Amino acid sequence: MRSRPLPDGAVDAALCHASAAEEQAWLADALRDGIARPAIRVWIYSRTAVVLGRSGRQDAASVARARAAGVELCVRPTGGGAVLAGPWMMSASVVLPTGHPLVEPGIARSFAWLGRAHCDWLQRVGITARPATQPVVQRDDALAWACFAGLSYGEIAIRGRKMIGLSQARRRDAILYSSGILVSPPPWEVLCDVVGQPREQAVTLGRRTLTYSELGGSVALPEALGQSLLETISSILLLRDPDHDHFGVTGTAGSNPVGSPA
Repeated sequence: MRSRPLPDGAVDAALCHASAAEEQAWLADALRDGIARPAIRVWIYSRTAVVLGRSGRQDAASVARARAAGVELCVRPTGGGAVLAGPWMMSASVVLPTGHPLVEPGIARSFAWLGRAHCDWLQRVGITARPATQPVVQRDDALAWACFAGLSYGEIAIRGRKMIGLSQARRRDAILYSSGILVSPPPWEVLCDVVGQPREQAVTLGRRTLTYSELGGSVALPEALGQSLLETISSILLLRDPDHDHFGVTGTAGSNPVGSPA
């Protein structure tokens, strides 16, 4: 795993080129051991992997299908559906001590700041978006197994199509917030194959999702894209008063907006 840290000691922040398995190993360590200061990783994936939510089954059949497809298979500590990681996706992981001011009770409030942070980052790269304030649930949805098929609190859809998914895991000493961002169109049929779903569902997944490149963004320099996301989230955690009303919680008059220097 290659990483490039930000030059600030208050937040442990780094941009990482890694596999999904290396990402999950880092997350497991952070949640198990706890942290003394906020930690952020933005992940650029070196190879393809299917990442199941914490309730996903990594059984013999799915392992065999992943091996046949030539991809990694792993389970993340957060909830939600299956994700196809690879060069078409970028992720962010934020681990906070349980007493951090941005840690909120309840699903809606707990995701509010992270959704707004990603909207600020999108604005920085020329895309206007707003986080979802209500989940979008489709009755009897055959794609309920896929993370990017539905929309929940704080997640981001543009033109009715999902671009950014969020999830979290809570432990006694640390809270993990994760995001997955579609940078370019994924080969959804690979995800369908590995989880044992009909390939026809790949077409529907493509219709329900939208990517950075489809909005006209350049993916020629993924490091620059990842660095801008890392800096945006880091700037939030470096604010003197993280209880800023920009995140939908009570703030202090005169606080800086997200993305502005503290």
